[in-house]
Amino acid sequence: MSEMIPLSESNVVDIEIPCIVFFALTPVFLAIRMISRLKTGSGIGWDDGTIMVSWTFAQTVSGLLIAACEHGFGQHIYNLSAQDQIFALKLYYIAQAFYKLTLNLTKASILLLYLRIFLQRWFRISCYILLGIILCYMLATTAASIWQCTPISRAWDKSVPGTCISITSNWYSNAGFSIATDIAILVLPMQPIFRSNLPTKQKWALVIVFTLGIFVTITSIQRMQTIDFSSTSTDPTYDIASSTWTVIEENLAIICACLPMCKGPLNWLFPSVFMGSSRRTSTSYKPSHPTNNSSRNYWAPIRGDSEMLSTRVTSVQGRKPTEGSNSREYMLEETGSLDRKSDVEDVRGIRKVIQYDITVHTSGDGKETV
Repeated sequence: MSEMIPLSESNVVDIEIPCIVFFALTPVFLAIRMISRLKTGSGIGWDDGTIMVSWTFAQTVSGLLIAACEHGFGQHIYNLSAQDQIFALKLYYIAQAFYKLTLNLTKASILLLYLRIFLQRWFRISCYILLGIILCYMLATTAASIWQCTPISRAWDKSVPGTCISITSNWYSNAGFSIATDIAILVLPMQPIFRSNLPTKQKWALVIVFTLGIFVTITSIQRMQTIDFSSTSTDPTYDIASSTWTVIEENLAIICACLPMCKGPLNWLFPSVFMGSSRRTSTSYKPSHPTNNSSRNYWAPIRGDSEMLSTRVTSVQGRKPTEGSNSREYMLEETGSLDRKSDVEDVRGIRKVIQYDITVHTSGDGKETV
């Protein structure tokens, strides 16, 4: 079959190259994301699980398209046997449904990340609304992809009698929704970032990290420009430009969703931006007398104040809580956004708040755990 057409008349490499490149590249960013979660102790959350499912579906799309190439996808349809035509188009039909799933799950993962690190009430409500819209649309567009024709087999075999929806209109509506939600997700965190008390340089660094998703929007626009040509082509196995952009778009979206967690590599590449200005001087307290347990952190007041305290405090021992505690990661929170019952200092900025069990030792050998 492949001997019937010159290499210049085959678009197979347009599918295989991006599939292979992203098969190697995307897991690197996913691994950095997971290692960062475990290293910082913030734990694996719903956003991480969702992005892993999205990546699985993205690899399913790539696998289906490469398998389709083995049966003539990327070659002229008139050079293929009827059996290869039907099988290649059937695999392409299945890949379309998984593409809808992976792209919208990636958007959902980003919104779940926002809910994990931003605390403003208006912001969280906006995230929940947008998340609901995206998930509902994901189900609707996946269903429309599966039942685009009646009977279903007509989707890959036009010789079967029946009817189909307008594929061109369907693809344009999907592209329009994708671009609109991309822009909404990019714009959403800008206000909390600029209202934070971070140094200006770090604010802009965060803005750049969060807006790198603009490259996904650009690929969506590029893919949109190929829709009319690909959906109306009389040579659907050869005119596959939209499929090439599909592979690039879905993988680039996953990579951009992982970038906010790639703090280590960013610190290494741009230390003056992500590390230098964020270091603040602080007063450290050390026990005035050596202790037997030097592996723990202690704060010991220099003196007890008999006028203010009924007992003389000699040291305070802190211990991290076990797993399953209510410790949370806060980022870019506004004044007044924390629970009023919290004893955490009410300031804006990026920080991590961890609850500790405190053991207070007094001069009377008493011990009280708070």
